[in-house]
Amino acid sequence: MEKSIVDIMLLQYETFTAAEKKIVDYVLAHQKESQYISITELSAACSVAISTVSVFCRKLKLAGFNDFKIELARANTISAPSRIFGVGDTEIQEGDSTAEVMSKVFSRSQETLHRTAHMLDEQAVDKAVDLISRARKVVVLGQGNHSFVAEIACAQFSILTSKFQTVADGHLQVMTLSTLSAGDVVLYFSYTGATHEIMDAAEVIREVGAKMILVTRFLHSPAAEYADVILLCGAEEKPLEYGSIDALLSQLYIIEVLINRYMQQHQEEAARYRDFIGKVLAKKHL
Repeated sequence: MEKSIVDIMLLQYETFTAAEKKIVDYVLAHQKESQYISITELSAACSVAISTVSVFCRKLKLAGFNDFKIELARANTISAPSRIFGVGDTEIQEGDSTAEVMSKVFSRSQETLHRTAHMLDEQAVDKAVDLISRARKVVVLGQGNHSFVAEIACAQFSILTSKFQTVADGHLQVMTLSTLSAGDVVLYFSYTGATHEIMDAAEVIREVGAKMILVTRFLHSPAAEYADVILLCGAEEKPLEYGSIDALLSQLYIIEVLINRYMQQHQEEAARYRDFIGKVLAKKHL
């Protein structure tokens, strides 16, 4: 049988440096929790540099930290083969009935929304709405499944104001960002806040002087250092879930909060746009 990443860490334990052994000790003691944390949070928990974590992952012949979390998730799956999806009491088991699956998915969605509501900071929401209100233009971006969330956010806000736009293609995103100025805002959806795409975007946003509102799970993610406002979502996503519905659900909740706060402050403008768009869309119905 192929060795799991846990087996490999144990076999190579004596070859690691003192700092790397701290990482192994922490991961082994918090194996399930380690699937959900960012590289910044792991480095802080182990009192080691982020670069140490990256070097550690490469020593394990992995592409990077996300690859490490994927292998860790696989190791956990091997140790609990009957588990298919979910966390804790909401994990879908191989023998679950349709009714049990429905109940567990419902419970997990409820927990996701409940956690997001408690993690979302009121002052951060108000600051984000203030930036959107004062912006000349708001560009909404995301990668992978989060690009769909960006499209939804843009579509919903476009009913209230004309300043929103979104771009799906990665190259066009960078081109669009390079044309922004100090009066513009970028609303970026990224669960990890730690991808090459968002870091490239963050560099451009800072260079042109625009503001960035980041919707992410991790307060101390690399992209968070570039953000003017951070809105935390509460989904717990395993590495093997690749953009879970729970993550999207938590982000949709944040969009709804932002939209309603914006509408409260711009009632006349919102009513005007909604009335006009309603008349245009009415012509499309039979």
